[in-house]
Amino acid sequence: MSWWEAAGWGLAGGLVAGVLALMTAVTSAGFRWPWKRGEFDPRLFVLGGGLLLGALVAAVLHAQMSGAWPAFVIGLGAPAAIRGLLSGIEVRANPPTVLPQATRELKPAEEEGISENAG
Repeated sequence: MSWWEAAGWGLAGGLVAGVLALMTAVTSAGFRWPWKRGEFDPRLFVLGGGLLLGALVAAVLHAQMSGAWPAFVIGLGAPAAIRGLLSGIEVRANPPTVLPQATRELKPAEEEGISENAG
């Protein structure tokens, strides 16, 4: 199978995954469109990203495929597989670092034995 055939079948699999996600979103929104006016662009981005992932992963694996069905299944599962791989990565903000000097009470210079008139 050539890379462009695998990419086409992967694209078809990514389309199926996108349509399934849209069906799930419509069902969970009470059989209404799950977006408000002006909020359609992010959904198109997600659909397009799923199509691109399906096509790219199938194209990369084209040498290991023997037909259309494996390419279709790889395209179908590519967005979920990559999401699963990335789910193990935890992203969190670092807690602010507190310097030791900032935690102690500041004392006037005279109490610490430091003279401002030292020359």
